Amino acid sequence: MMIGCVKLFNGNHNRGDYTEITYYDDSDQMVEPEEASRVRIREMLSDGTVIKESWGFCGRIRKSA
Repeated sequence: MMIGCVKLFNGNHNRGDYTEITYYDDSDQMVEPEEASRVRIREMLSDGTVIKESWGFCGRIRKSA
């Protein structure tokens, strides 16, 4: 598993085989969930095809100086 990326495999998805959650900081670098300010959630088929993708804010939101 890569840093800041979580794959969930279970039968609770709309149409996909798994969900991939990736966490990012303010500089668009992948980080661990505790350090994230943004998140990308993708619902995927087993062959890697993206069915649905969502972005949002989470955790740490830093203000610019």
